[in-house]
Amino acid sequence: MAQKRPKFDHGGARSVNQSGVKSCLRALDIVHYFTRYDAPARTIDISEALGIPNSSADEILRTLATMGYLTFNRETKRYVPSYKLVATGRSIERNFFGGNYIGELLSEIKKETGATVYVTFQNDCWVENVAEMRGRWVTPDDEIDFPTEVILYDKDRWQPATNFAAAILAQHSNVEIIKLVTRAQQLGLGPSGPSLMKYLVDRIAQIRAKGFALCRRNDIVLDSIAVPLQLPNAVSPHAVGIVSEKLFESEGDIKRMASAMQAAVMRHRERLYEASAAQAVQGHC
Repeated sequence: MAQKRPKFDHGGARSVNQSGVKSCLRALDIVHYFTRYDAPARTIDISEALGIPNSSADEILRTLATMGYLTFNRETKRYVPSYKLVATGRSIERNFFGGNYIGELLSEIKKETGATVYVTFQNDCWVENVAEMRGRWVTPDDEIDFPTEVILYDKDRWQPATNFAAAILAQHSNVEIIKLVTRAQQLGLGPSGPSLMKYLVDRIAQIRAKGFALCRRNDIVLDSIAVPLQLPNAVSPHAVGIVSEKLFESEGDIKRMASAMQAAVMRHRERLYEASAAQAVQGHC
């Protein structure tokens, strides 16, 4: 799904040297570069692809290589990720996501629905897409303008920006939802001052009761359904959902699809919590 990366701070976070922040973000961009290009790369290749100064790219690449996260060939002047980077990612995946829990869940939902499957989470006042598995819906992301806010102010009322956002909000209490509106106002995402929030609170109550959030867009012939996704070590709510050109013909189709997704989430969630509990026991031994 399309993502517009907002510029925002983290509330009470300490002020950090701006050049340090820029270098940190560039280092992450360089790591991400190798998820899109599967060949050894020179400094100039990475610099031009990411639009950063060659000297900055060179310094970061040398540092990552020194730390063992990249390997460097002095003859060809090319870098590739080292297995240390892979092992680090797998350790994080094992410790916080129950191993390949997310991948297996996406694979099962895609197999059952044939649709493109997404995992999202709440990143302050925005929805962040963090995992996807492509199904039969292959429309390029940049052709569709998906709202990326969790909530937005439209038609004189606050409402969930998308069905993924609604599935995320369903995991919040009403008090937390009101606090989120206040935060959105502070960031200029809606009008300041008292705002009527009854529609938003009532809408989220309906989503909680159903256990899923639906989206049907006629302008681009798009169907989507999202359900809450609980993770044991998460500090922000997640949602998993599917997107395709034509998913539902009737209300019965919607209910069957939602039930299949919820059942898949529950099956994998039980495995995830069992794995987390076993890991906690081993940690105390």
